[in-house]
Amino acid sequence: MYLDERGYTVLKTIVNNPSITGKEVEASLQLTRKQLSYAIEKINDYLQGNGMPKIERLRTGKFIVPVSVLEQYQTEDIGGFDTTYVYSDKDRGFLIYLMLLCIREELSIYHFTSELQISKNTFLTDLKKLEHKLEDYHLEVSYNRQEGYHLVGSEFAKREMMIMAVRGILKLPNGKDTIMRICRISEELMSQVESQIMVIEERLKIRFTDERMKELPLILCLTVIRTKKGRIIRELPEAFQHIAGTKEYSAMLEFAKAYDITWQSEKLFLAAQIQISNFHTMQAGESEQEEELMKASEKVIENFENMICVTIDERETLLEALFQHIKPAFYRIKYHYHIEQSIADMVLPQYSSLHAIVRKSIQPLEELVGAKFPDEELVYITALFGAWLRREGILDLVETKKRAVVVCANGISVSNFLYFTLKELFPEIDFITCLSLRDFKEYDDKNYDIVFTMVRLETSKMQFLVKPFIDEISKRKFREKVMGELTGVIPHEVDTAGLMEIIKKHAIVQDEEALKREISNALNSEPEEEHLHMMNTQFSIGLKDVLVKDTIQVLDHTIPWEEAIHMVGKPLIARNDIEERYVEKSIENIRKEKPFIMIADGVVIAHAGVDDGANRVCLSLLTMPEKIDVAGYMEADVILMIGTPDPTKHLGVLEQLNSMLEDIEALHLLKTAKEPKEILELVQNEKKEK
Repeated sequence: MYLDERGYTVLKTIVNNPSITGKEVEASLQLTRKQLSYAIEKINDYLQGNGMPKIERLRTGKFIVPVSVLEQYQTEDIGGFDTTYVYSDKDRGFLIYLMLLCIREELSIYHFTSELQISKNTFLTDLKKLEHKLEDYHLEVSYNRQEGYHLVGSEFAKREMMIMAVRGILKLPNGKDTIMRICRISEELMSQVESQIMVIEERLKIRFTDERMKELPLILCLTVIRTKKGRIIRELPEAFQHIAGTKEYSAMLEFAKAYDITWQSEKLFLAAQIQISNFHTMQAGESEQEEELMKASEKVIENFENMICVTIDERETLLEALFQHIKPAFYRIKYHYHIEQSIADMVLPQYSSLHAIVRKSIQPLEELVGAKFPDEELVYITALFGAWLRREGILDLVETKKRAVVVCANGISVSNFLYFTLKELFPEIDFITCLSLRDFKEYDDKNYDIVFTMVRLETSKMQFLVKPFIDEISKRKFREKVMGELTGVIPHEVDTAGLMEIIKKHAIVQDEEALKREISNALNSEPEEEHLHMMNTQFSIGLKDVLVKDTIQVLDHTIPWEEAIHMVGKPLIARNDIEERYVEKSIENIRKEKPFIMIADGVVIAHAGVDDGANRVCLSLLTMPEKIDVAGYMEADVILMIGTPDPTKHLGVLEQLNSMLEDIEALHLLKTAKEPKEILELVQNEKKEK
């Protein structure tokens, strides 16, 4: 939906002055209370329709404006933090924790209510919520008249929660200044630590992400302050003992010496902060641990290629990017660091099929770390692989009207994902590079027209604020917004998917995939490749869409493996799904490369590359009564052939196929079926159960 003029004016008034009250808005815009309430309701509908949180209105008349809304819609600089931003209960919880951690005098209720400008009851409510959160860290808040409010628990646990609180407050306007004030960090100490971090970057040949460069100086400053007060980590988890001797440990010895930090446990803690950091760029080292990580990463890519039936070009570049994310993730998992900001909810709706395949591919790394990769970490790897598949599946246009750079404050996985998401979304724009905030400030090449950025920048170039993970509806709206501003025309696309749903209500569709193609071709008067690509992405292709009666064969005898692959490919050639050369390439791959393409006991899936003659996503299946030898290294009684002209469109098919074959009963029914109809029923039932 779109905002009318009044709603837009109210939104701008609030975001440009977040401390304004409802009465002040009414007075400045000459609105009645009812008109303002209606406008706020419309604004929140608009925000939610664009995937953003609502603006809350408090009983006091003030507004709680989410930071993401400020970033997106604010057009004027705001003043000090204290007068312009209303804390949420979560914000106050983090601030209460930092006060408990850093202020040495006896803390009473007055200290908290005065600092946070809240009532006694609000403080007590916030404290209860904080205490519930502290249970995860085995910490508690204690109170007595002599000491006031104070924290009880291990110093290591306090540091873990300290890091979480720092990250939470940094997301707020003027968050750094707020932390420095509450924790009494001097400008001199901050300046020293920031300079030393740059020296560490030079020594280790790394470049921290912009996000990490904001939080790391604060974490190190607070560590220095804690140690000077005698708040020393006495015990560390066993995994930390292996840090000594690493290059990160050696680099942090100089830092520890500068602040008279002599305790081994503190040196290990400092080194760990470097190891778990995300990097924008880094160079792989030659330590034994890094060599093992590199080998495991290579195996992950190999597993991934086998599972998605696609060979990835520029493998070495992907390996470098994967290693760049895997190294800090490995240490975060090893040291049991909490990951608060999960992007799973943003990635999984688009990449659930890919995510399931990545989880199966990641086993070599899990064996190395000795633990499962949590989804909070795994989704970043999913994002990286997704970005790479999109990169290799998109044709660059020779002529472009506009040139753009992407500025992303996050690490390599998110940066790649954002870059290639935008590259796919805007084939009309030539995307030059992806930069960190620091890199953007130093970027010499000014021959670009547009900046896509996660945070508002000081630049004369046209800029668009974008979030790294957006659903399909948000993508379409964002594209309309950008193209509308660039061309003055909002593009209109025919809702082919909607037409399909209408047809299915009134007719029985025998072959959904074929009908989709026919509708797309009939409605599309300009069948350029990039336009077809955008229309096809409206569909989520599933197993039942491609495995139909015509592509299933049940033999009552066995045949040699090469003949079996020729036979399983025939229906796809007849439907013009693939060309004959695709079958020949599939056989050549098995004979020469010997890829492990067995996806279940006795089930192999033959395939060639996306450029080897596959015209669309397709699948065929052939069963035999007994297993046959396949090229001397596999045995199979079920042969499948999958084709795809795109690295990602077939992933839903593969996920559903793997899910069905993991069911022992379903696999037995597949192998004992006497006619194609039985297998077709099995596929249809599998879809319904999902």
